[in-house]
Amino acid sequence: MRLPNRVVLAPCTRNRATADLSPSAGAADYYAARAEAGLLVTEAILITPDAQGYLDTPGLFLESHTTAWSVVTRAVHDRGGRIFAQLWHTGRISHSHWSKCQPVSASAVLDPVLRRQAGGNTLYNEMPRALRSDEVAGVVDLFRLAAQRALDAGFDGVEIHGANGYLIEQFLRQHTNRRDDEWGGGTAARARFALEVVQACLGVWGPGRVGLRLSPAAYFGEMQWRSGDNETYAHLLQSLRSLPIAYVHTGVVEDKFYSELGATSSGFLRQHWPGVLIGNGGYSPESAAQQVTQAAFDLIAFGKLFLANPDLVPRIFSGVPLQPYTAETLQSLR
Repeated sequence: MRLPNRVVLAPCTRNRATADLSPSAGAADYYAARAEAGLLVTEAILITPDAQGYLDTPGLFLESHTTAWSVVTRAVHDRGGRIFAQLWHTGRISHSHWSKCQPVSASAVLDPVLRRQAGGNTLYNEMPRALRSDEVAGVVDLFRLAAQRALDAGFDGVEIHGANGYLIEQFLRQHTNRRDDEWGGGTAARARFALEVVQACLGVWGPGRVGLRLSPAAYFGEMQWRSGDNETYAHLLQSLRSLPIAYVHTGVVEDKFYSELGATSSGFLRQHWPGVLIGNGGYSPESAAQQVTQAAFDLIAFGKLFLANPDLVPRIFSGVPLQPYTAETLQSLR
């Protein structure tokens, strides 16, 4: 794909899905209004109802979901845009309040702090169960099936959500992966799940249409960094070089220096990934342009700025001042 500019809409969780977890009617307007971006990445989309961990997050596991998302992609394409679906399994961050089942993860590791609100109730993380070895391939297949539905819905590609403490990162991290089978116990084994998900999605989409979001700083979802995690990420990124993926995307709110990485998140990824890299995390258009000029990354994803400025791209290129992001901005979304 050739993009008209280097600006990307970052995946921003909207919490506005319908009762059956289809995207709301307002989703088409939301994404179409931002179609002047080089690329749009959707809010995280559940690949299975068992993975729901937050209020009103949309899915892509029913025919009705495929139909509803096709309305969104058509609206974006009518405005000349390009849109990738971000595929998501929350793993141990799912909750029985919505999923009606026990969370699953690489290992049965509970960090009980993460809180969410649901109908006036405060929900805490629940003890996950470790996926059996014979179950892991089935979860990989859930990603493949969602990738096929994304293709059927008219998306231009998919981004695999491997960041922010969700299931793929739970396999990558020693804190949450304490297995001793082919899916854990060593650097290559911890990276295997992520690589198999990428390969499954490539099997549907082919070259240049599958991206992967990673957060090597272990900053979200009650994740903890362990010595040796950097080597797992380095192995994963080295292995990705032989696969025809579209890009790697930095998953971080603030792209600051982390002593554990010896770099920023984007800087660490750039050290190990020579392909297309999407930067993200608190950049302004000016600071992002400087980083692109220095080849620190190739594209820049904006979240809050894009929420506050649906016309962000023409504002940037014409020098029109940007509207600041406020909490009230979210109330305007449908």
